[in-house]
Amino acid sequence: MNSCYPSEGKVLTEVDQLMILILNNKIKSSHLDPLLTYLYPTMMYYYNHDIEYTETIKWFVAVGQLLKGKYEMWEVTWDQQSTDAFIYETQKYLPEHRLNRKAFLLQEKRNTNTLQEYLTQLLEHYSRLLVIRIDLQYQVKYSGQISVSDFEMHMKVLRERMSNQKSCFRALEGFAWSLEQGYKQTDKHDSKGSLHCHLLLLYDGSKKDNGYCVGRSVGEKWVSITDGQGSYFNCNDPKYFNQFKEEGTLGIEMTRRKDSDKVQNTINTASYLTTKKDKYEQRLKAKLPNMRTFGHGTYRNTKRRGLPPIAN
Repeated sequence: MNSCYPSEGKVLTEVDQLMILILNNKIKSSHLDPLLTYLYPTMMYYYNHDIEYTETIKWFVAVGQLLKGKYEMWEVTWDQQSTDAFIYETQKYLPEHRLNRKAFLLQEKRNTNTLQEYLTQLLEHYSRLLVIRIDLQYQVKYSGQISVSDFEMHMKVLRERMSNQKSCFRALEGFAWSLEQGYKQTDKHDSKGSLHCHLLLLYDGSKKDNGYCVGRSVGEKWVSITDGQGSYFNCNDPKYFNQFKEEGTLGIEMTRRKDSDKVQNTINTASYLTTKKDKYEQRLKAKLPNMRTFGHGTYRNTKRRGLPPIAN
């Protein structure tokens, strides 16, 4: 990465945020000049025709090329007239933006329904399941260097390790994952543009019973997969989950089929992967072709008791 430019993920996130402000008529043209002067050449520096961008990124590039395409990116200047034109051309996409956002939220609702159905089947089948929730991310000093291609490669390796069910994935009976991109900047940590995965794992409770240790092992596996660049947050640390235990809302750790309240808490906890209020803002701004951002295991298995064989 060229040190003259901020990270690609941060640029993509800032472009997305800016476009949403313009589409919703929440920014003055006088404030747009310095933002376009900073973002347009940076976005064009990173733009890659082999990557699938979210609609706001595509519109930003399209409008910029319409107005400034005859110039080299380092020659582009923005004045009052050109920023007014940028706003005018961008707002033409408002109807499409509303439709796309609605479609995204509908898809997340479908994801929620299929995830809840999947978990209900698992929780009804096993007498007890050890539920692990872990957030997989990257160390701050490396996060700006991680491309979406790197992220997908790391996730592919992780999913293969889960399928093989060896080492820390032994006795794994179910899983779900969701990929996101941070969009906030706080005093403590700038997560804007950072790529991360929310991961839910369900182990046979008759074979695994220590959630903290399992979560730590999975986290260390992620660090290994990422060649030391990764980091993780283990939600099965008692320092974190005790607050939910006291409130009676704990959905991780051991969940027993006969405990209907805990079963419901587990389903509610899993739904965090698809129902967060800021899910749209945290969607990936760039993807590889055919890259999935959500997935879960398949329950139907002829080895499970009581299930008829699948017809050929």
